[in-house]
Amino acid sequence: MTLTGHGTSDAIVSRLAVDLDRAESGVGFVYDALSTLVTLYGLGEAVLVIDDPVIGRQAFRAGRHPLIPGGGGQESRAGRMAGSVLSTAAGLHCEPEVVDREVAASVTALCRVAVQLDVRRHDASHDPLTGLYNRRSFDVGLERSASRSLRYGWPFALALLDVDRFKALNDRLGHHGGDQVLRVVGHELRRSLRAGDTAARVGGDEFGLILSNDRLEQVAPLLERLEHAVQAAVGVELGFSAGVATAPGDGTDAVELYRLADRRLYEAKVRVG
Repeated sequence: MTLTGHGTSDAIVSRLAVDLDRAESGVGFVYDALSTLVTLYGLGEAVLVIDDPVIGRQAFRAGRHPLIPGGGGQESRAGRMAGSVLSTAAGLHCEPEVVDREVAASVTALCRVAVQLDVRRHDASHDPLTGLYNRRSFDVGLERSASRSLRYGWPFALALLDVDRFKALNDRLGHHGGDQVLRVVGHELRRSLRAGDTAARVGGDEFGLILSNDRLEQVAPLLERLEHAVQAAVGVELGFSAGVATAPGDGTDAVELYRLADRRLYEAKVRVG
């Protein structure tokens, strides 16, 4: 955002609305909007509190400063309010209070929409049960990794894994217990993988991993950790089977790599019985 000078209320809101339409991140838009108000009005502090039935109560402070609990010292009044989010009225809180009421109300509404868009983007790309990426997002990530491997020779491993005899396990534990097993798997995958790796739920009890730098040695220890984590959380013993394909060694076509990993997964499950 590059607005300078106060301008009219309509001009400020219109420019922010355009920026929201172009924003890639809703939260990023919120902080940019607060920074714009700080610049336009010469604010020492700006805090936005949003109440929404879906996302709950959210508070943002200009400059991405932490929401410090209230207290004495040099902390500003708006900052102290930010630290008491539960008792702070929703809306824009500034120091000094010089922002037009219409602008404050419009900015609050735009920022609420921005945060809701982030939630919807997340929901569209993630599995609601496990919090991992969904199949559609996984396919996009696999295609991107395969394209990079073809163009630059960058290696990666595609691993497909699922829970052995999950149907019998689900019948024994009930639907809630089966879901809990999948949640634990999702949590452990998020905790175990490093930045640059991708984990997704690609089917009922099937998960897909894209591991950068062809790290095959990570798969077996990961399966062991999954088994231990599920046993500790749910109290049942179970195993996992995996099928792995690597690029560029096994090829660089995303569809063929997936088929190869899926065939190897099937072969591993046949051995388990």
